[in-house]
Amino acid sequence: MSTETGPGPTFKLSAVLAGHNGDVRAVLLPDPSFAITASRDGSTRVWKATSTSPPIYDATESSHGAQYKTCLAYVPPSKEFADGLILSSGQDALIEARQPSLTSNVNADAIMVGHTNQVCSLDVCPAANYFVSGSWDNTAKIWEVGRWEAAVELQGHTAAVWAVLAYSRDTVVTGCADRAIRVFDYRGKMLRSWDGQNVVRALVKLADNHSSGAQLAAATNDGVIRLWTLEGVLVGELVGHESFIYSLAVLPSGEIISSGEDRSVRVWQDGKCAQVITIPAISAWSVSVGQNGDIIVGSSDKLARIFSRIPERQADAEALASFDEAVAASSIPQQQMGDINMTDLPSPDFLQQKSGTKEGQSQIIKETDGSAMLYQWSMSQQQWIKIGQVVDSAGSSGNKASHNGKEYDYVFDVDIEEGKPPLKLPYNVTQNPYDAATKFLQDNELPTSYLEEVANFIIKNSQGATLGPSQQQPQPVGADPWGTEQRYRPGEPPISSYQPPSRAPQAPVRKALPQTEYLSIIMGKPAAAFGQIVKRHNDYQDLVGKLTDDEFQSLSKVSQQLEKHNFQAKPSLPDSITLNTAVKALFKIVTEWQPPSNRLAGLDLLRFIAAAAADFPYVEVEDQDILYSVLESGIFDPGFVTSNNKPAMVAVRFISNILYGSPAGRKLVRDYFEKTVEHIRLLKSIAAYDQPVAIALSTLYMNLSVLITTDKAIGADAKASFGLSLVEETTEFLKGFPAVDHSAGANPSGQSTEPAYRTLMALGNIIVSLANSELTSAAKDILDVPGVLNQLKEKKYLEEPRFNSLTMQLIEALRSG
Repeated sequence: MSTETGPGPTFKLSAVLAGHNGDVRAVLLPDPSFAITASRDGSTRVWKATSTSPPIYDATESSHGAQYKTCLAYVPPSKEFADGLILSSGQDALIEARQPSLTSNVNADAIMVGHTNQVCSLDVCPAANYFVSGSWDNTAKIWEVGRWEAAVELQGHTAAVWAVLAYSRDTVVTGCADRAIRVFDYRGKMLRSWDGQNVVRALVKLADNHSSGAQLAAATNDGVIRLWTLEGVLVGELVGHESFIYSLAVLPSGEIISSGEDRSVRVWQDGKCAQVITIPAISAWSVSVGQNGDIIVGSSDKLARIFSRIPERQADAEALASFDEAVAASSIPQQQMGDINMTDLPSPDFLQQKSGTKEGQSQIIKETDGSAMLYQWSMSQQQWIKIGQVVDSAGSSGNKASHNGKEYDYVFDVDIEEGKPPLKLPYNVTQNPYDAATKFLQDNELPTSYLEEVANFIIKNSQGATLGPSQQQPQPVGADPWGTEQRYRPGEPPISSYQPPSRAPQAPVRKALPQTEYLSIIMGKPAAAFGQIVKRHNDYQDLVGKLTDDEFQSLSKVSQQLEKHNFQAKPSLPDSITLNTAVKALFKIVTEWQPPSNRLAGLDLLRFIAAAAADFPYVEVEDQDILYSVLESGIFDPGFVTSNNKPAMVAVRFISNILYGSPAGRKLVRDYFEKTVEHIRLLKSIAAYDQPVAIALSTLYMNLSVLITTDKAIGADAKASFGLSLVEETTEFLKGFPAVDHSAGANPSGQSTEPAYRTLMALGNIIVSLANSELTSAAKDILDVPGVLNQLKEKKYLEEPRFNSLTMQLIEALRSG
């Protein structure tokens, strides 16, 4: 790669890619012949170029899931994959590998399970055939292309890993919400780390012999791009963005490209901003570059746009004019511009009399009709460009909202617990959103893990008039910005694991126990499970278990319902003849299809229904209900589990989800509690080296503890008996967890602590909630729970604050018992 050399021509609009139904969160331009986009609508699209002058693209939906996509990466063509591979991920924590030619109704080449929360960054190292992922679960992982399993987990992160960079064959760099930039070797050994000076949101490798001498650039939440060497030496800062920077890329020329919350894409050359491209949207979420030097940008107006410096690849005059008009018609909240004295603003004559001194310089002009317009100076065009109208926000209208005797620009409703009045979140536009969010969490004794989500909610809903036509009206002060039934609720979508810098005030820590809420396991796609059922049925030779046309149609309809279902809300899938027919069809699949490995997709679709159904259908075949039949179907037999544990693992997820989903499901588990515990016991030894099994099993243990301690239909004697049985199982399970291993090349199952935490929660929940003296005595004297806690300490689990506080609460319960 060459270093930066001289100013390049101006980027102009090349093409607009329209078709998504949500924010375009990730974009790629792997080749001049096609582009890739991913959206909050859950879809990934491949856009093939059908014409170059003017540029025209046709879209194909590559994949579609129930939850939104946030990141993309591309594996270049190889012998095995002639067209390369698209990697995509997001809210469901699954990483999908798919050839660009495949459509959404065809199975992916691979689905990778390993993260336990939203994946927010992906990057590929073509030279070494690996890629890296970063997640809200505080982990980054290295995956080998073709093996489709995590090879290494990169240790040391204490908050969300927002950015990953596959820097070279043997070097990986991560950027984290704990402010650190970390450099690892390929085996997972951390070579060095340093303070990135703020929450790190994006990383990019710089061109060889970059003019600054830096080797990588990092964008942080303070709106600054910092240039670093791999040794952690800061060699430069690029200042110009007015809000968060979300994405970075590097052109073949060596110039840096950035995009962010200030609706701009900026081209940086020799430490200065060479061009500002203003997008008519609130956020420019993602930017990527092509081999030919073109730029693609994904934004919050559901569009992706391609820009080019080459006149032959630029849009026609009509499209260029339409884009300029959209930018000029945008509305900018006055609060973003600081204090404005309308009487002192210059008139339009200023635009003819004064020139700007740098690219992107802003100037507000008072037009002849009295309105305030924002202009930006273009160095390449040597003129002022109108980029929007400055409007009053809701807060500046004089119609303030009152809270506790004070006036605020906004007072938002925040639903924390069903059935209780919402909490009030007051906010003035002059405040830092993170400061306001931190105070709100501290005042209400809420977990600091909500910080990133609450701050983003404030940012999104205090923008004044929405960007778009200037006649658009701002939202009423104090109103629920998402409508009466869609006010903000922490945890929807899954919360970020962001933790504030150490200097920020911390919210008081609440006791973890008792645990009264069931957990579900939702990862995956209902449509993909149904697709596998169709494929297996078409190949199925055994007449036993064949499905009827009505059963097929019911399964198809229910899978479509599940694709649209909001799994973050309470189970609400209504009972119907279609649902009952679908469950009966799945009953056949999960008990009759041979060999048992063919039942996997049926079990998978069944677990989605269990999590979504408000009242799980009661179905019997030959006087046996579905839970009993699954347990006795042979998938838990020692010989089969040893050779193939996936059906049993998915069955465990199903049992967890029927506990989560409905009272009818809980009754099934009550009836077969002892049988369930007996059948899942064999999975404990497998969980030591199989992370998905460990998560499934520990989640079921936690849900069983909630059932025992909260279900009023269970009598006192049964509670004591079930409780002792679960204490015995969880104690034994905890003994088998390996020490937390931070060494290079360690087995990923030895690096993850979530299964151990959920298991300890289940154990503690029984002891703390039941407060039974006989049970407590057995836990201390027979099952040696204090000894197990000491083992966890020796294995370094208690170095995590959540383990430490949970253990202290458990020890207190043992002493008082």
